[in-house]
Amino acid sequence: MPYVRHKLGKTFYIAKGKGNRIPLVFLHGGPGGRHDWNSAILKLGKRRRVFLYDQIGGGRSSPTQEKYWNIETFVSELDTLIKKWKLTRFHLGGSSWGTTLALEYYLRKKGKGIQSLIFSSPMFSANDWKRDATQLISKLPTKIKKVIKGCHELGATDAKVYQEAMMAFYLKHVLRDEKKLKALMELFASGNNTGQKIYEHMWGPSEFEPTGTLKKYNRVEALRKIRVPTLFMCGEFDEATPRTVKKYSKLVKGSDVKILKGCSHASVQEQPALVLKIVDSFLVE
Repeated sequence: MPYVRHKLGKTFYIAKGKGNRIPLVFLHGGPGGRHDWNSAILKLGKRRRVFLYDQIGGGRSSPTQEKYWNIETFVSELDTLIKKWKLTRFHLGGSSWGTTLALEYYLRKKGKGIQSLIFSSPMFSANDWKRDATQLISKLPTKIKKVIKGCHELGATDAKVYQEAMMAFYLKHVLRDEKKLKALMELFASGNNTGQKIYEHMWGPSEFEPTGTLKKYNRVEALRKIRVPTLFMCGEFDEATPRTVKKYSKLVKGSDVKILKGCSHASVQEQPALVLKIVDSFLVE
């Protein structure tokens, strides 16, 4: 299996595709997540090389110590991979936390080598994310709302009732297919044993409760610094709500925004053909 070895261990990756068009590097969500190696994203390899990897600490990559569970680690890892792959020009995209990492990399490298950015269901402000989540939760059945509120107040987010309420939210706003959602959750939990811990340390106990080191994260104004073609996407029912994503898009001069009808957060699992058509068209253009 292909790995890149570096000071923190080894990073598992896959590079597929052919053609002489500019390569694409696409970042998965999390933090602490991993890629589905049957991801539809790899089908973009008809025109170009596509690079996916499990960020250090999750999936098939090496487990890491808590002191490395931070943005700096993941930016450094991505920089190491870009150099190892000898990419001087590339498109950079990501989904969810992957957009956070893509933006941080762009800002810290001052856009070096990056020809365009793809932000799918972006997280650029923990406060925006929680505000939107609170609004979405307010529309859930009363019983579920009470469970979520009570468990947060008691610090009982490991309770079975909280996990059930969490799944009810996820079925509406993360992945609107119960079988695929369970498979996605199982995939996230697979691999080495630090992925879930990284998620809880940096984010929190659930998608809608940021309590970790990212709870005050805010890079919204930094979006104004982007100087490359940029595509924003989100689902109609996404926890990264269309209203917020449109607000972000307005800060990036000349950017495009696509709202995917019928989709939630994991749009590539829900409507892969639609996502691929939009992304491929953007990259070719």
